[in-house]
Amino acid sequence: MIAATEQALARFDSEPGRLPRRPQMLPQLLSTLNDDDASGRDITMIIARDPALAANLLALANSALYRSQPTPVESLDRAVAQVGTDGLRQLVAVALMQPVMRVEGGIFGRLPELLWDHTQHAAQAAAQFARTIEREDAFAAQLLALLHGLGAIVVVQALRETSARQQPTAPPEAASVAALLQREAPRIARRVAREWDLSERLMCALDDQALDDLAAMGGLGRALAVGAARVRIP
Repeated sequence: MIAATEQALARFDSEPGRLPRRPQMLPQLLSTLNDDDASGRDITMIIARDPALAANLLALANSALYRSQPTPVESLDRAVAQVGTDGLRQLVAVALMQPVMRVEGGIFGRLPELLWDHTQHAAQAAAQFARTIEREDAFAAQLLALLHGLGAIVVVQALRETSARQQPTAPPEAASVAALLQREAPRIARRVAREWDLSERLMCALDDQALDDLAAMGGLGRALAVGAARVRIP
């Protein structure tokens, strides 16, 4: 099953249509979020044009991970006032990625759910490391971590498709699945980033993940590596 999945993933290079599509609002939101002169209201107006994105954003604002007050957040304006622009950037990034990261576990149980949970925490860790240690763009680091998680979800989807064809009685050993994720998730993330026309700077940070030495990476690359691996920094 592992070998067949690797063969299927290798075909993604010549079949980019199988990769997750770029969220429609991503280019405009990225431009606005990276504009120092843009206000929270500017961001809110863009989100309000997409009812599904607005609803998803409110759901995230009311989740245990982000909600800081007992009173429910029921409007985008209040979400902006409560979490601030930086918090809104984090919420928007997660809301953009979440729809394409939903996948049923099937024979792999809670693996997709656990990957998504890990991705959210990794994105927060990468953003914090970028901002406080590297003095880099925290939103860019968060987006990179989300892309890395998306790569992992694509690998799990490919595993499920292979499983459906082969109909095994049990999933592969956990160590084999983990090794597959380690090998393929970063590569798929880079392929998605290319397909989505992300900047060369973000691409370089993803390429840095092939390096073994943190010191050889750029600032964003280190933030991604630290966040994804939950490295303990003295």
